[in-house]
Amino acid sequence: MNSSTDWAEAELLVTNRSSKTSSYWVQVEFVDSSGTRLGDAFTTVPDLAPGQRAKATAQGLDTITAKITCRLTDVTRYAS
Repeated sequence: MNSSTDWAEAELLVTNRSSKTSSYWVQVEFVDSSGTRLGDAFTTVPDLAPGQRAKATAQGLDTITAKITCRLTDVTRYAS
């Protein structure tokens, strides 16, 4: 949760396990303890070399005050 805005956010670590430089599109959803979807977010990680890691933040635009869990909903890799 972003303390300035109360917008949900997910901290991610993306690792390129392929043999080519790649870019990534990562989508997450935010759910409450009952599994109800409260929002979503995405981020991109461009030009990650083979074996390289990068931290990224998927920032939602929904104010959420409940305790949430983040779930990955999609990861797409594109060769750069």
